[in-house]
Amino acid sequence: MLAGALDDHEGALRASLQAEYGIRLLRDGRTDPERTPSELGDLVAGLPHGCALWRAAGGPIALTDEAHLLREAIFRLEVIDWHNGGSKGTPPKRIDLPRPAHEVRKEQAKQTAKAERHAARQKRRASKT
Repeated sequence: MLAGALDDHEGALRASLQAEYGIRLLRDGRTDPERTPSELGDLVAGLPHGCALWRAAGGPIALTDEAHLLREAIFRLEVIDWHNGGSKGTPPKRIDLPRPAHEVRKEQAKQTAKAERHAARQKRRASKT
């Protein structure tokens, strides 16, 4: 978990460790105050939901417990309002949870490749005329 966080979300990891534990993650991989990799891994695993690291990683853990409760409260109020209005129209839906960052990156890469193929086709077509 620690290696993945360092590779994919170093800035967010640095911010989370500083904000939650007062630990500075130095550029060379050491910490101030000094922690072993095992200790650091335990601290990362214990970071609260909604911290900068988990927001960067995405998924349900990106939201704080309070945000999850608020999401559910909004949904329930919308259901009550919809029901009091005669249950007409489409029923309300819950607010979508943040998507995991690796899924977003994969989709962005797919869209970029698609756009590049389209641009190459347009370039070939333009050169034929």
